Amino acid sequence: MSDTVTVAEFSERLAALCTGGDLLGFPRRQRDVAILLASATLWMEPGVVYTEKEVNEGLGEWLGSVCPSLRVDPVTLRRELVDRVYVDRDDAGRNYSLGLGPRDIRFDEAVAALDVAAVSARAIEERKMRKAAHMAREGT
Repeated sequence: MSDTVTVAEFSERLAALCTGGDLLGFPRRQRDVAILLASATLWMEPGVVYTEKEVNEGLGEWLGSVCPSLRVDPVTLRRELVDRVYVDRDDAGRNYSLGLGPRDIRFDEAVAALDVAAVSARAIEERKMRKAAHMAREGT
């Protein structure tokens, strides 16, 4: 497997991780963790400095609209993003900016332009349609 995550892989794994049922923490596969965390920062603009409140609000929106199955709170997610260098925090711990991310996994440049909320919504809709078709076949 390539060290570069393509748009197709990113979308497929994000949909599976975020709409496939409760995720009671971060996934075991580091590549999946990288996809989740990168997705959680796509709302942030390079070079922009955010307050802790702004970051927590942005991550809360991401958890609610993109990855509702991930059962962590915005503060835990923010700390994970800082620990894994997806987000940089100043020494005072008050200001945050987009970080460089992991060195061992890279993302295709087109990933930055993905509408991750649309990816998640499409996956949820596809899941509903498959369930309805299955129910129709079963006669229930």
